[in-house]
Amino acid sequence: MYHSLSEQLRSQDDAAIINIINLLRHQLELFSDTEAVRNDPHRLLDVFLGRQGMLLSVYDASGALIVANAGGDMLLPSNSPVSEDHRLELAAVRDWRLNDAWRGRMISAWGRVGRTHGARVQLTVAYDGAESAAVLEEHLQHVLWTMAVGVLATFVCGYLMVRRGLRPLRVAAQAAGEITATRLGGRLRLEDAPAELADMVNAFNQMLDRLEESFRRLTQFSSDIAHDLRTPINNLMIETQVILRNPREASEYETLLASNIEEYERLNRMIESMLFLARADNAQISLSHDAISMGQELKRIAEYFSGMAEEQQLFIDAEGSDTLMADPVLLRRAISNLVMNAIQHSPRGGRITLRGAEKNDGKIVISVTNVGVGISREHLPKIFDRFYRADNARAGSRASSGLGLAIVKSIAHLHGGDVRVESVQGGLTTFYLELPKDHEVPNKPI
Repeated sequence: MYHSLSEQLRSQDDAAIINIINLLRHQLELFSDTEAVRNDPHRLLDVFLGRQGMLLSVYDASGALIVANAGGDMLLPSNSPVSEDHRLELAAVRDWRLNDAWRGRMISAWGRVGRTHGARVQLTVAYDGAESAAVLEEHLQHVLWTMAVGVLATFVCGYLMVRRGLRPLRVAAQAAGEITATRLGGRLRLEDAPAELADMVNAFNQMLDRLEESFRRLTQFSSDIAHDLRTPINNLMIETQVILRNPREASEYETLLASNIEEYERLNRMIESMLFLARADNAQISLSHDAISMGQELKRIAEYFSGMAEEQQLFIDAEGSDTLMADPVLLRRAISNLVMNAIQHSPRGGRITLRGAEKNDGKIVISVTNVGVGISREHLPKIFDRFYRADNARAGSRASSGLGLAIVKSIAHLHGGDVRVESVQGGLTTFYLELPKDHEVPNKPI
């Protein structure tokens, strides 16, 4: 803006002195000779009435001064004046400096006295740029003040806008800072966040949901471990303390040791199960990918449990078709856990049925069905949780660790499948193990 105004003022001043030169040329045509100009200079000087800061000097062809206004006699004629036959242009105006007090723009041009072949005279007109410089100086001050105020206002407004815009982030940071292991219920308010941060707030809240669920399961898992480990350890301590109070026969000590072996075996099974679940949670189990004939595998498992079933007067039927790609050891363990669970909860004379078939969606479904008391509706969502037992009367059973169904669920997830249960009280209870027929399982080292 400053540069534009400076150029505009200079152009206006240059155009003004060009107009003055044209007026002076016209006035010279009214004189008869240079002597008449010298005797009556007012015709030329009247052109400068009302024009402050302009100087005029008129020289004849020999360089003698003819007319000058106040201070104009100090102007020196130019060595390259514009011919009287040429049109004056802005390019003919150039910078001029008389002294430190007088500086500006100047133009020098030839003129002719009279209308015909009169004498040539050199017209030199200059104007002092002090007035324009003062205008520019005042404008520059206004521009600088405006810029300073504008920058300050921009800084203040920008600071307030940024502070207001970042307020949701500060609220989020404060809310995140208040979340601890004992206070995982806090969530960020989606309605307080701008639309641009809605996805981030949702993702953060979902992360907190997962963390809260993980902490809840970890806390419950720790509590269940302590509870289930305490029972066999207390049994070992109490039985050993009782037998050691008084001298006993060797047979009684042997009986104690045999009883203790059962508790040790239970502890060993529990520890192995917990280690398996821990590895499964951290994807540290290496899976093989073999073709398994469902009919042969189910019959082999039924035959393995036939002795235990006969002790409780149970019958086991098994049939299946199709081929499944899975880890045979883990699959056998999952089905065995379901069969063991069915045996434990079936009345004498009952029947357990193992089935394996392909569904329309390409999945292999393995079902284990038994008749018994059934599972209450409120227990069904938690039946696959670790250490969860629907039958509290079996909480201290040496045959159950409460981890069998949790292991089945982990094995199903490792194969990209799932497990579910359907149960009718006093009727059929069926566990369904659903696995992809041909699922590529990545090998991960233990």
